[in-house]
Amino acid sequence: MPEHSADISMSQSAPDTGLKRAVSPSNLNTDSAGAKPEQKRPKTQQGRPHRPRRLRKADADETVLDAIELLLRETWLNGRSATDCPGIPAAFGWSSGDQDAEAAYSRSPPIPAKLAGASEAECTFDVYVHEMTERGVSIAARETPEQLRELVSQGQRPWFFVVPFTLKGEQARIRSVRHEWGYTQSDLLEVTGKSPLRIEAPCAYFGRCSGCQLQHVGYNHQLEFKRQVVERAFAHANPLFGKLPVSSVSQSPLPYGYRTKLTPHFDLRKNTPIDNVPIGFNIAGQRRVLDIEDCMIGTDVVRRGFAQARKDAHAKMASYKRGATLLVRETNVPGEGVGTSVADTPAAELVKEYTLDPKSWVTDTVGDLKFRYPASSFFQNNASILQAFTGYVREELHKWSGQLAANDGSDGVLKTLIDAYCGSGLFGIACHQDFEKVLGIEISNESISCAGDNAKMNGATNTDFLLGDAARLFEKVDSDPSSTAVIIDPPRKGSNPDFLDQLIAYGPRVIVYIACGVPAQARDINHMYSRGAISVDGHTATVDSKPTAVYRIAAIQPFDLFPQTYHVENIVTLVRED
Repeated sequence: MPEHSADISMSQSAPDTGLKRAVSPSNLNTDSAGAKPEQKRPKTQQGRPHRPRRLRKADADETVLDAIELLLRETWLNGRSATDCPGIPAAFGWSSGDQDAEAAYSRSPPIPAKLAGASEAECTFDVYVHEMTERGVSIAARETPEQLRELVSQGQRPWFFVVPFTLKGEQARIRSVRHEWGYTQSDLLEVTGKSPLRIEAPCAYFGRCSGCQLQHVGYNHQLEFKRQVVERAFAHANPLFGKLPVSSVSQSPLPYGYRTKLTPHFDLRKNTPIDNVPIGFNIAGQRRVLDIEDCMIGTDVVRRGFAQARKDAHAKMASYKRGATLLVRETNVPGEGVGTSVADTPAAELVKEYTLDPKSWVTDTVGDLKFRYPASSFFQNNASILQAFTGYVREELHKWSGQLAANDGSDGVLKTLIDAYCGSGLFGIACHQDFEKVLGIEISNESISCAGDNAKMNGATNTDFLLGDAARLFEKVDSDPSSTAVIIDPPRKGSNPDFLDQLIAYGPRVIVYIACGVPAQARDINHMYSRGAISVDGHTATVDSKPTAVYRIAAIQPFDLFPQTYHVENIVTLVRED
């Protein structure tokens, strides 16, 4: 494999390590007098001038930048001995805090790329894969691991590539496509050196479709990867959190055939024959649609609906102007001769069907519970794991209610449950039997209406669902915080500081934080730490005023609701220290 490490070091004063320094972009194409000749603007293959794209840090993928920094630090530590290790450099490739030097480096890719006007031959590289990010794509460089350690030990950094569908330790041939701030997005052309963890993906579309990222990894290794994602997210948010144990990921009963909802789409492009419009999902790294006839992660019912949705869309393609997103969703309906309505039919006697109508209502079952909601609204899309998922939350609350009551001999400490971001009532209803009162709050009027109807249908008479902003939730709460538990299940972006500060001020006895965005969850818990409200091994942040409550992180339990993808759900239990 060719080695290109000579081209990309940014330091102009590094000692001789056998690696050549890169020529500074500012010194390229100069004559003997130092004057720069007139530069010709590169042209695309069509002959039109190519306008260079301005790279901005705000446009870069933050998870990629974080993964690069973590890789640099770990590589530096691996390349240094304890005797000559005064401390990890604050920055690699430029002096810490030198934003001009960072910008000069990050905006000056030392390699060509397809969308920057380069030819196919110019943007083909052989690389080594050094790490996998939380989004299932990999960080690669032209340096071998040994060359990378040598380079980084001098405080320098190579130019990195982001490559899909590869594993740590592999070698690959790639096409550089689009420059970003400090790295280049790439297409995988060939894996030239395979990891022993690589398996043959069962889906014919894997490697082109953007829907799945991990089919080339065995399921047990997927679970360990996701556990490490959680571990790293917390360590990145706060080094103290790196000491916290993360439990093994609770696996999905179905690694394939689990999704109860799919949303294929299509675009109508100019000059595309009307009978040849691709319907499916985006091509990985592109905005073009890949034509997909079947999706293996959908349930059997959803896969039947998927085929019908494609057939219907092709039949009326001439009526569309700009393309569309289709909906295929599984629902549960009364079987023939069983009952006339979902409410009157036991969950076990419902049968599965699909709907293609976004305005229709669907029913999901979680054990003996039934949940009705509009087909276009949010609900968890892996029914096979939902009973275990909600069951874990209920068990955690029940366990801590009993343990905290042990000293006073009562039946249980926790009497009131607050379900923030309650949606259509999933967690509040699933846990209602262990509480005297359940209060749910949601900003969506439609969701509150669904939650109330679902509570009635499931006999959860001790529940009350209120319309309002979770950030002002505690204005409506009159229960004693010492006997109250709070469930938080915010959107992927996480909660907000105002809500978290109110939560700390209220001081419930137990908090269960459920997250689909683990980095945001770790950030939110670190916010609580910064307010002095989280204790880790007896360590709390120094604050001007002592908070109402201080919590210890009692458990971190990930769940795999989306096998074959990088997504991982995570549940953190916080218990107040009294």
